[in-house]
Amino acid sequence: MKIVVPAIAVAMCLAGCVGNGQSGAVQPLSDALRADAAVGSVTLRNTPVGVSPTFRDDFERGVLGRLSTCAGGGTPLRLEVSLNGYHAPNVAHAMFAPSQSQISGTARLFDADGTMVGEYTIQRSLTIGGIAGAVVATQAETNMIKAFGEELCVQAFDE
Repeated sequence: MKIVVPAIAVAMCLAGCVGNGQSGAVQPLSDALRADAAVGSVTLRNTPVGVSPTFRDDFERGVLGRLSTCAGGGTPLRLEVSLNGYHAPNVAHAMFAPSQSQISGTARLFDADGTMVGEYTIQRSLTIGGIAGAVVATQAETNMIKAFGEELCVQAFDE
């Protein structure tokens, strides 16, 4: 019993992260567009409360960068995102108890004529805890931006 309590305490301090997403296509891209799309711009329509002043620029740049790796075709598309949820954990709380970062929203892809050609609901979360979790919590915005881009690549471009 004396060894079990310290072992559990150490495990909690070293615990890391678990990610999960509940996303889906509202209007999927056609097979032809999925195979030949290139996203040339990202516009974030709204900025969540309580984020850094650079969140909008970081989001647009980060998601565009991630999409450039999964949508490298020749047909230009434009992405518009409306976020409806964003939560970053308290760093101190994350060290002692599991905490969750979350980002969710709607991603709409438009062709050169302005016609919406794809729409996706994106939701990703990251549960963190322990020392590793506290470190991850300090980078919550960056991690959630990256997660949003990754999830859109999976949903829209089958990556």
